Amino acid sequence: MNPSKNGLSSSGKTGIVIVLIVIVLGAAYLVPSLSKGSGTQASSSLYASEKQITGILSLFGDFPQMQISVNTYDAPDGFVANQSLSYTVLGKGTINSTEYTRVEFATVGQANMIVGWFNSTGGIEEVDVLGQARNYTGNGAYALPFIQTYTNAFGGIVSITDNKTLLSRLSVASQGLTSIGPTQMDVTTYVLAARSPPYSSMTVRIATIPGTNVQLAVYVSEKVTDGSTSLVQVTNLTR
Repeated sequence: MNPSKNGLSSSGKTGIVIVLIVIVLGAAYLVPSLSKGSGTQASSSLYASEKQITGILSLFGDFPQMQISVNTYDAPDGFVANQSLSYTVLGKGTINSTEYTRVEFATVGQANMIVGWFNSTGGIEEVDVLGQARNYTGNGAYALPFIQTYTNAFGGIVSITDNKTLLSRLSVASQGLTSIGPTQMDVTTYVLAARSPPYSSMTVRIATIPGTNVQLAVYVSEKVTDGSTSLVQVTNLTR
């Protein structure tokens, strides 16, 4: 099915999440412009022996199941959004003799689940809508709003995890051990030491699984000067 000619009735609603995620992900790209000296820079040695998750396939490989919460408040419009998103890696599938990684995505409270077929470079060849017996193929499949809701959210976690420049501009606030679902992790909390417009505050938590060199951003919270806030938090994951 050609995605340019067909769409889901819920695509307008789920597409909102894409905009909300951009508020959070903007931190990963805008923070490097903060003035130097805004906080104690994280030592580059933190990354010397760590394995940064550098792509969404790497995320799926290290964590076959994950759930996150996305909470956003847009102060100028008074708009509030709260959603829980999840994925489960189903395993491998084949299309035209080519092997793909099949991943099922879901939003808590919505009936439809989405299955994305990811190629070896992280691209999407096919999107299946479970419960509606629909599938979308072709070069535009990756751009469909209802799949972008998930790839932007989970891909954003990957981007923040791998953004050394972001962490170098924040201060280390604390370190400790915590459990996220059944997975116990060492967590380092980074904060913005001083207001740096447009950011009033920012907190990022990076987790490392004990006994491994795998790291993951599990919490990103920010507040901007107009009062808007956003929070993306990993609430459950399976190693």
